[in-house]
Amino acid sequence: MILLPIYPARELPIEGVTSEMIASKIEGPEVSIMPRDSVVAWIKEHRPELLITAGAGDIDLLREPLKEYLS
Repeated sequence: MILLPIYPARELPIEGVTSEMIASKIEGPEVSIMPRDSVVAWIKEHRPELLITAGAGDIDLLREPLKEYLS
């Protein structure tokens, strides 16, 4: 599982809410926290069987690189 850094969009940041905090609450698969520009390389290296993207802000910037790689 990959988490990207959390940053506020139109709201004020919530103190203490970070990707690291969320990762610490997840039971099960290993969680990696990485910048958006490292995600496609990670996917190419690890070739996950299932890929789900969800988020807000500029997460849509991953759409084209992922589409290109998966095509």
